[in-house]
Amino acid sequence: MTGTGGGSGVSAGPAAGRGALRAADLVDRGIAGLCRLVLLGTGLALLLVLGANVLARYLLDTGGFDWAQEVPERLFTWFIMAGVVLAAQQGGHVAVEWLPPRLPRGGRRVLLVAGHALVVFAFLMLAWQSMLVAEITAIEHSPVLRLPTSHGYYALAAGCVLLAVATFTIGLRVLLRGPEALPKPASEEIPTS
Repeated sequence: MTGTGGGSGVSAGPAAGRGALRAADLVDRGIAGLCRLVLLGTGLALLLVLGANVLARYLLDTGGFDWAQEVPERLFTWFIMAGVVLAAQQGGHVAVEWLPPRLPRGGRRVLLVAGHALVVFAFLMLAWQSMLVAEITAIEHSPVLRLPTSHGYYALAAGCVLLAVATFTIGLRVLLRGPEALPKPASEEIPTS
């Protein structure tokens, strides 16, 4: 079976293509669920810690909790990376699309798959470098809670791995279904001018 039109020469057996797409859907649902859980958990923790610290400033003679500034510093990067991954899955990223609309469908497919492969590679390299920096910064600790300062780099590494996987699944869909398989951002995300 040839991929969805365009004469791109990409072929996959019907069962293999359907199986790969089902696997990609399952992986994407797992990543989305994990990221939503991280967003919910870190968002609630941030709200509770910051809210408690504001109340403590007014109610306690000490003027708040010493540790309350360190917790958001550790959680915020996880919160942001989870949101970035969800946005990427839904096509909510910055894109300049000058060349793809000028290409025939098969050319768009090749360009998009190659671009996604390059992005996967870049995210994996960034994850690797983040892990190296995390190892270096693990010796530094926060003043009150004594937590390693490597937390942010681990969040970046984890987010980059998830972004690489999400980008791979999008590229796989484009390879098997064509350029129409790109995620479409919500209509309110698209500029009208």
